[in-house]
Amino acid sequence: MNIDNDAYSDNHDKLIQYLNKAYRCKRIHHALLFTGIEGVGRFHVALHFSMMCNCEHTREVSHVSEPCGICQSCRRIKTYQHPDMFQIQPDGASIKIDQIRALKKKLSYKPVVARTRFVFMVKANVMTAESANALLKILEEPPTNTIFILIVENQKDVLQTISSRCQQIRFSPCAAKTIYNDLIKNNLITHETAQIIAGLSMGSFIRAGLFQKKKWINKRRYILKSLNQLDQLSIGMRLCFAEHLSKSKDDIPIILEMILTWFRDILIYQFCPERIINIDYKNQIYAQAIKFSSDIIIQKIEQIQIVQKDLMANMNKRLAFEQLMLIHL
Repeated sequence: MNIDNDAYSDNHDKLIQYLNKAYRCKRIHHALLFTGIEGVGRFHVALHFSMMCNCEHTREVSHVSEPCGICQSCRRIKTYQHPDMFQIQPDGASIKIDQIRALKKKLSYKPVVARTRFVFMVKANVMTAESANALLKILEEPPTNTIFILIVENQKDVLQTISSRCQQIRFSPCAAKTIYNDLIKNNLITHETAQIIAGLSMGSFIRAGLFQKKKWINKRRYILKSLNQLDQLSIGMRLCFAEHLSKSKDDIPIILEMILTWFRDILIYQFCPERIINIDYKNQIYAQAIKFSSDIIIQKIEQIQIVQKDLMANMNKRLAFEQLMLIHL
């Protein structure tokens, strides 16, 4: 069982308390839909909850049941060796029908040792139509003493027939201050760098970790330098910039968020300069803010948001970036 690299969100304690209380009162739903961006603690809460439900020596901490973390059940769950804990994640690009069939067969047997068996479905939004229908049949007649936890970013990402059979548990983005404090505590970086990374992370510990890597430090420098000179670049240079940005398929969502923060900073600088994210480019942002009107910057931001939606609909990536970079400021 492989964990997706989530970190704890600010409200995970409240969510765990809520789940614990529902479980103790026997009001827990057999299927839970954990929604929220990657990096806010969805899988960690799921794992913690499964430990609590099966711990051999639960203890009361501030009137909340907590797993001991050292009994055989807790150790098995933490090391992903528990025979009654199943994780389904994409096999390649999707969760396939054979994976759901294999799960159904396992669930046809009684739990080996667990009081409550758990099924963790990571990225449940990438199920094929066949696998989604197969899962739906299981959820319609769920096995006893079994809790399904489906992990996605947005409720709309899964079939309505499936989400309607789940209780949604929403995970909020982490506060920038929480990520900042964690960066300062665990890494040898300056306060300014920690503040920048916390802002760029958009509430995700995974993104915060990503922006500490040299690759992204250099890429951010290149992107912001080019954006600062965008109105001075020739059409050919803009097209080259767009082509470069479109090459890394997996990086595109974060690149677009980075571009969005640049124009966001320009927009808010005139009103709240202390709230800009890219504080190491404060002088350049100030120069852009006095050069262009708010209406023009808002138009640019709206265009970026359109490109974000178009790319989700599988629009040609290079074409999308070209359109974005050819719009004159």
